[in-house]
Amino acid sequence: MKNIKYLSILFLIVCFSNNSYSQKPTKQKNVGGRTKTSNPNIPYIYENGFKDYEVLKQATLNSKDSSTVYTLKFNAVASAMYTQKIMFDKFGKWTSEVPSGNNNGFILIWENIKLFDDKEELFTIMASGKESWEEMFASVMVFDSKNNDCLSEKSEF
Repeated sequence: MKNIKYLSILFLIVCFSNNSYSQKPTKQKNVGGRTKTSNPNIPYIYENGFKDYEVLKQATLNSKDSSTVYTLKFNAVASAMYTQKIMFDKFGKWTSEVPSGNNNGFILIWENIKLFDDKEELFTIMASGKESWEEMFASVMVFDSKNNDCLSEKSEF
Protein backbone atom coordinates (compact mmCIF):
# COMPACT_ATOMS: atom_id res chain seq x y z
CA MET A 1 0.00 0.00 0.00
CA LYS A 2 2.89 2.36 0.79
CA ASN A 3 4.39 1.77 -2.70
CA ILE A 4 1.07 2.57 -4.39
CA LYS A 5 0.88 5.86 -2.48
CA TYR A 6 4.40 6.85 -3.57
CA LEU A 7 3.72 5.73 -7.13
CA SER A 8 0.52 7.82 -7.22
CA ILE A 9 2.34 10.89 -5.94
CA LEU A 10 5.12 10.39 -8.50
CA PHE A 11 2.53 10.04 -11.27
CA LEU A 12 0.81 13.28 -10.23
CA ILE A 13 4.13 15.13 -10.09
CA VAL A 14 5.08 13.90 -13.56
CA CYS A 15 1.66 14.68 -15.07
CA PHE A 16 1.10 18.09 -13.53
CA SER A 17 4.60 19.47 -13.02
CA ASN A 18 5.83 22.47 -14.95
CA ASN A 19 8.76 20.49 -16.35
CA SER A 20 10.15 22.33 -19.34
CA TYR A 21 11.55 19.14 -20.86
CA SER A 22 8.10 17.70 -21.48
CA GLN A 23 6.34 20.82 -22.72
CA LYS A 24 5.82 21.75 -26.32
CA PRO A 25 5.69 25.40 -27.33
CA THR A 26 2.22 26.85 -26.90
CA LYS A 27 0.96 28.71 -29.94
CA GLN A 28 -0.21 32.24 -29.30
CA LYS A 29 -0.55 34.65 -32.21
CA ASN A 30 0.10 34.30 -35.92
CA VAL A 31 2.25 37.15 -37.27
CA GLY A 32 3.07 37.11 -41.00
CA GLY A 33 3.19 33.32 -41.49
CA ARG A 34 4.88 32.66 -38.19
CA THR A 35 3.29 31.95 -34.84
CA LYS A 36 4.55 33.51 -31.63
CA THR A 37 5.00 30.93 -28.88
CA SER A 38 5.43 31.13 -25.13
CA ASN A 39 8.70 29.21 -25.38
CA PRO A 40 11.85 31.35 -25.04
CA ASN A 41 13.88 28.64 -26.82
CA ILE A 42 11.61 28.75 -29.87
CA PRO A 43 9.98 32.20 -29.90
CA TYR A 44 8.35 31.62 -33.32
CA ILE A 45 7.35 28.62 -35.39
CA TYR A 46 6.71 28.90 -39.11
CA GLU A 47 3.40 27.49 -40.35
CA ASN A 48 4.39 26.96 -44.00
CA GLY A 49 8.14 27.02 -43.94
CA PHE A 50 11.03 27.33 -41.55
CA LYS A 51 13.15 29.95 -39.80
CA ASP A 52 16.46 28.81 -41.24
CA TYR A 53 18.33 25.65 -42.15
CA GLU A 54 21.70 24.11 -41.49
CA VAL A 55 23.65 21.06 -42.58
CA LEU A 56 24.94 19.15 -39.57
CA LYS A 57 27.71 16.59 -39.52
CA GLN A 58 26.76 13.76 -37.17
CA ALA A 59 28.23 10.45 -36.07
CA THR A 60 26.49 7.37 -37.44
CA LEU A 61 24.17 5.31 -35.30
CA ASN A 62 26.33 2.23 -35.88
CA SER A 63 28.80 1.76 -33.02
CA LYS A 64 31.10 -0.36 -35.26
CA ASP A 65 31.42 2.44 -37.78
CA SER A 66 33.15 5.73 -37.05
CA SER A 67 31.95 7.50 -40.20
CA THR A 68 29.68 10.50 -40.22
CA VAL A 69 26.48 11.46 -42.00
CA TYR A 70 25.14 14.87 -42.90
CA THR A 71 21.64 16.01 -42.02
CA LEU A 72 19.77 18.93 -43.52
CA LYS A 73 17.86 20.44 -40.61
CA PHE A 74 15.00 22.95 -40.99
CA ASN A 75 14.53 24.93 -37.77
CA ALA A 76 11.36 26.31 -36.13
CA VAL A 77 8.90 24.38 -38.27
CA ALA A 78 5.28 23.96 -37.20
CA SER A 79 5.72 20.17 -37.00
CA ALA A 80 8.59 17.71 -36.75
CA MET A 81 6.83 15.83 -39.55
CA TYR A 82 7.19 18.74 -41.99
CA THR A 83 9.75 17.01 -44.26
CA GLN A 84 7.87 13.70 -44.00
CA LYS A 85 4.67 15.40 -45.18
CA ILE A 86 6.44 17.07 -48.11
CA MET A 87 8.02 13.76 -49.13
CA PHE A 88 4.68 11.96 -48.85
CA ASP A 89 2.90 14.65 -50.88
CA LYS A 90 5.56 14.48 -53.62
CA PHE A 91 6.52 10.76 -53.70
CA GLY A 92 3.74 8.88 -51.92
CA LYS A 93 4.04 6.32 -49.16
CA TRP A 94 7.50 5.64 -47.76
CA THR A 95 9.35 2.36 -48.36
CA SER A 96 10.19 1.63 -44.73
CA GLU A 97 10.42 3.20 -41.29
CA VAL A 98 12.69 2.88 -38.28
CA PRO A 99 12.13 4.16 -34.74
CA SER A 100 13.69 7.55 -34.14
CA GLY A 101 16.44 7.65 -31.55
CA ASN A 102 15.03 10.84 -30.01
CA ASN A 103 11.62 9.38 -29.05
CA ASN A 104 9.82 11.51 -31.64
CA GLY A 105 8.16 8.86 -33.77
CA PHE A 106 9.80 7.29 -36.77
CA ILE A 107 12.37 8.03 -39.44
CA LEU A 108 10.54 7.47 -42.73
CA ILE A 109 12.63 6.18 -45.64
CA TRP A 110 11.91 6.56 -49.35
CA GLU A 111 14.07 4.43 -51.65
CA ASN A 112 14.72 4.65 -55.42
CA ILE A 113 13.50 8.23 -55.74
CA LYS A 114 14.35 10.25 -58.83
CA LEU A 115 15.06 13.80 -57.58
CA PHE A 116 16.44 15.43 -60.74
CA ASP A 117 14.72 15.43 -64.12
CA ASP A 118 18.04 15.64 -65.98
CA LYS A 119 19.73 12.73 -64.11
CA GLU A 120 18.88 9.04 -63.99
CA GLU A 121 20.31 8.66 -60.47
CA LEU A 122 17.99 7.22 -57.82
CA PHE A 123 18.20 8.37 -54.21
CA THR A 124 17.28 7.25 -50.72
CA ILE A 125 15.78 9.96 -48.52
CA MET A 126 15.34 9.64 -44.78
CA ALA A 127 12.99 12.18 -43.17
CA SER A 128 12.54 12.83 -39.46
CA GLY A 129 12.33 15.60 -36.92
CA LYS A 130 12.15 16.54 -33.28
CA GLU A 131 9.69 18.46 -31.14
CA SER A 132 10.83 19.40 -27.67
CA TRP A 133 10.99 22.44 -25.42
CA GLU A 134 14.59 23.01 -26.50
CA GLU A 135 14.15 22.72 -30.26
CA MET A 136 11.68 22.11 -33.05
CA PHE A 137 12.96 20.92 -36.42
CA ALA A 138 12.34 18.66 -39.40
CA SER A 139 15.23 17.05 -41.24
CA VAL A 140 16.35 14.89 -44.13
CA MET A 141 19.35 12.76 -45.02
CA VAL A 142 19.97 11.94 -48.69
CA PHE A 143 22.02 9.10 -50.19
CA ASP A 144 22.69 8.19 -53.82
CA SER A 145 22.39 4.68 -55.31
CA LYS A 146 25.93 3.84 -54.16
CA ASN A 147 25.05 4.89 -50.58
CA ASN A 148 27.18 8.05 -50.79
CA ASP A 149 26.04 10.91 -48.56
CA CYS A 150 24.67 13.58 -50.90
CA LEU A 151 24.89 16.34 -48.30
CA SER A 152 28.64 15.99 -47.76
CA GLU A 153 31.08 18.47 -49.29
CA LYS A 154 32.43 15.72 -51.55
CA SER A 155 29.11 14.89 -53.19
CA GLU A 156 28.52 15.85 -56.79
CA PHE A 157 24.90 16.49 -55.92
